[in-house]
Amino acid sequence: MYEDGLDTGYMTDSPYDLLLKRILLGEYAPGTSLVDQDIAKEFGVSRTPVREALLRLKVEGLVRIIPRGGIFVAEASLRLIREVTEVRLVLEEYLAHLLVERRTNQWLEEYRRWLMEVESVWPSLSPHEWMEKDAEFHALLDKAARNEVLCNHLALLRRQAVLFWGQSSDGRASLQGIIGDFKDTLSALRARDFEDGARVLRRHVLDHVERIQDCMKPEVFQRNILQPQA
Repeated sequence: MYEDGLDTGYMTDSPYDLLLKRILLGEYAPGTSLVDQDIAKEFGVSRTPVREALLRLKVEGLVRIIPRGGIFVAEASLRLIREVTEVRLVLEEYLAHLLVERRTNQWLEEYRRWLMEVESVWPSLSPHEWMEKDAEFHALLDKAARNEVLCNHLALLRRQAVLFWGQSSDGRASLQGIIGDFKDTLSALRARDFEDGARVLRRHVLDHVERIQDCMKPEVFQRNILQPQA
């Protein structure tokens, strides 16, 4: 099973999944101290799986561990947003190439049915629910691409992008317009049109960055730029 942008399997109640959700959707503010003992008590588990979860989140760039100083939710920076976006644009374009080449009629039907279901409830969804549907969208694309290495790298970058969204807007920025990307992706892949598919995914990435910029809290991001990362 390929990983997706927000990992739609995170609702399994494991410490990693619960922490991931809270961090990505802005429930833990940037710089929040994460104490393994307190988290273990809240989740009703031992400290070992919590520590393992925090180490995994560090590898993914979502928390910072300062020796003898504590563990903190990572703060987004303008530099990191730029760098993540640059790499995503390259990988998403190659993903479009694989999708056009490898998508099957069976997958197209699965995607079409998913899109119909999403369209029926889209106007009533919350921003967090829109983001979850975006994760499902990416999971479907990863499934069709059938390249686990590529999709796992994209998963890490997408999680960073969700982190930026959650921290810049407290997870409230509207994602209502992204359903147009879902529709256009289906049209491009149905026609096996690589250029159109790549264009849609590029737009999807850049529009996300524009939403972040529109909602950005200058004091948070400026402070982070000036301070070295631990």
